[in-house]
Amino acid sequence: MLHSHRENSEKGKLGFSFEVPPALKSENFSCFVIGESLSFFGSWMTQIALVWMVYQLTNSAMLVGVAGFTNQAMGLIITPIAGVLLDRWNLRYVLLTTQLVSILLSSTLTFLTISDRIDFTSIIIIGILQGLVKAFDLPARQVIIPRLVDKKENTYSAMAVHSFLINTAKFVSPMIGGILIARSGAASCFLVDAISYLPLVSAILTVKLKPVPQNSLSKSSKIWQNLKEGFVFAYEFLPLKYLLMLQITTCFMAMTYVNLMPIFAQEILKGNAETMGYLMTSAAFGSIVSGFYLMSRKMVVGLELIIARSSAILGLSLICFSHSTNLQICLFLIFLIGLNLTLTLASINNFMQVILVEEDKRGRVTSIFMTTFLGILPFGNLFFGGLASTIGIANALLFGGLCCVIGAYLFSRKLPTIRKIVHPIYAQLGIITQSN
Repeated sequence: MLHSHRENSEKGKLGFSFEVPPALKSENFSCFVIGESLSFFGSWMTQIALVWMVYQLTNSAMLVGVAGFTNQAMGLIITPIAGVLLDRWNLRYVLLTTQLVSILLSSTLTFLTISDRIDFTSIIIIGILQGLVKAFDLPARQVIIPRLVDKKENTYSAMAVHSFLINTAKFVSPMIGGILIARSGAASCFLVDAISYLPLVSAILTVKLKPVPQNSLSKSSKIWQNLKEGFVFAYEFLPLKYLLMLQITTCFMAMTYVNLMPIFAQEILKGNAETMGYLMTSAAFGSIVSGFYLMSRKMVVGLELIIARSSAILGLSLICFSHSTNLQICLFLIFLIGLNLTLTLASINNFMQVILVEEDKRGRVTSIFMTTFLGILPFGNLFFGGLASTIGIANALLFGGLCCVIGAYLFSRKLPTIRKIVHPIYAQLGIITQSN
């Protein structure tokens, strides 16, 4: 026993470990996340292409914000309700439907662009439909992960690997997307997106899902009552409440920088689509580094401190980036932004999925957290689009960074309360002993 502990300690001192993460030993999980990461590859390319196209069509920072708002505004209303339905419906059928509809929408964008019929109105309409699909699709992808692994204690490993593979796709897609836009046009990005959903469709059809015990929710027809129960639980369970508050701040104040990059590349750095691609690639490379770090940790203990630190560094990096005009310095700073943004949001999600032991509330709680992406983010896009038009893009990014620093400070003051509550949960799951 002592020898084994000593070996583990020696391994922990090494910079890298070649041990396969426990979650990847599950064929179900591996099959699903590989297909999912490919679909995210296409989705990120489409997001970049749409933002660039809107700016080229309108030359307006405000309309770029409007486009981002309409793409995700449906999430504010639909996603919480979707969480209730995900606790009732067959997840396999939900995911299969969302992928097929996404293929149809991306194919439509490809046709409109190639035929030169694309305009701002078409982008807005398709953006609304995409937002409706995402309201069901993204929470369903999160909820299904714990049901793919064989052991409950492997949930953190599964969420970390899930984040790592998604951010790997995020790393590759901006670089290729920027090059494709500059040389082949936005239609090539939309076509790649339509094709990228096919591996996930295949995975959805083949994976085996761990059965979930029946509960009172499945027998109830009062959707609004179930929805209220989810919000009350997220508010009264203090770790979830504090995580949610920080996530809302981060998504609204920091995550919206993506929509401002076309303007920053042109107005501040005097660049083009390839410049935007370099910036987005550097940010995504930071994301993949943070994902690798989370995957290598293999334990959830101490993650709350990482959340506090990474959110503070994120705000400081945004402040420095906002008034930098040198491309090399901007690439380094946006690398830090991408690293700490992903480290903050992925850690919040991984932490939440582990401490959430009530399976009958997983769909609703997950959907509430996803609302900060699909509901709060579009308001952030709209707000920062208008703010950039009023005070300039540099000052808008500076304001977002300052708010992130304040949010990190307030969250750090709640760390003792969070630890006091979650340690018994760790003991219940067998992650630590009760004495520890």
